[in-house]
Formats: sequence, structure tokens, C-alpha cells
Amino acid sequence: MSHNFLNYTRCAVIVHGKSEYSLVRYIYTNLHLPVKVIAKDKGKSSIQINGLKNMLSKKPFKSLKEMANEYVIEYDKKSKSLKNFKLFIIMDTDDCDDDTKRKYISGELFKGHPLEDYIVPIYNNSNLEDVMLKAGIMVKRIEDSQKGTYYSRIFPINTDPISADTLNQVREFASKLNGIKETNMLCFIEYCFGQISESL
Repeated sequence: MSHNFLNYTRCAVIVHGKSEYSLVRYIYTNLHLPVKVIAKDKGKSSIQINGLKNMLSKKPFKSLKEMANEYVIEYDKKSKSLKNFKLFIIMDTDDCDDDTKRKYISGELFKGHPLEDYIVPIYNNSNLEDVMLKAGIMVKRIEDSQKGTYYSRIFPINTDPISADTLNQVREFASKLNGIKETNMLCFIEYCFGQISESL
């Protein structure tokens, strides 16, 4: 295993809003992974499925080389490809029409984009709050104004070294999502766990 293995970014995540921002930070700080979170004003403004094509047509997303330079991703000059990298996009599906939603979930929305092979669309039907309620992670709906505080409480940032306890917290969270058909969030969490086991 090369010593610079985890110096490269293995994963970047475009997040819809502040709740997704808190959730992703919770996962990567507990697992101690170099994950880049891409949000508008730390999630205070939302990124929606309808705006993704426009966002991905700009720097640094419009070319693999720019992406590699911006986010310190391993780049293979010979094959002109990114190595050991995925771009996850975590979106609610309640702010676009059914056709756009279908294209997002199937990945068709990204067809022909330079990052097409690296993008993993993560959906929450119809939004993250619905999924968290169904999974029993949240017990009741909360007002938008309280979401920032609430999510930072249920998804605390971990500044301590990685431990069995921090790993178990994320495993427990993942187990609650198991079998919830309204989301494919487990794809993201399993990828993160995969990065840890490879780096040990």
C-alpha cells in the first residue's frame, strides 16, 4: 500500500442542503476520510436536481483534469482518467418533475458528461426528512429554521481519533437505512467503509 494512499481525495459529494451537509460531515469525520463536500454556502442555500446540469457544465466539473487539480484526485495521464474516485450527488427528489427525477436516479441526466462514469446519484424520496422519519432516525418533522441545529445534534462532528465506537455509530446509522426503499444512501456509506478497509 503506498504511503500517499489517503492523501488523494477518493470521494467528493455534492449535497442538496444543510441537512445533507451535516449528514456527510458526520460520516466522514467519524470515519476519518478525506471527503470533499460541495455545497452552496455550507448548505444554507440549496442545490436542486434541476440545477445540476448547469452546475456540472462549469469549472472544475467540466473536465477530468480540472477536477483532479481542484480536488487532489489521482489522475492517470496515460488513460486520461481519474483513479479510485467517485462523485456522489445527494438530492431530494421533490423539487423536479417525474421525468427529471427518473433521469437523475438512472444516471441518464449525466450522459455524455466527462464525469459520467464517476457520478453516483443518491436519492431521498421525496426528501431526506421523509427517509429519516421512515428509518426511525428522526421522531418528528421539524421546522426549516431549526434544521441546522437539529441535524448537528443528531449528526455530531467527530474530532477524536477513529475508534471502534465511531465506526459503530456509522454502522448503526447504516443499519437503520437498510431496507428503506426511498433512498440508496447505503451506496455512499458502503463506499466510505470500503475506503477505510483498503487503507488499513
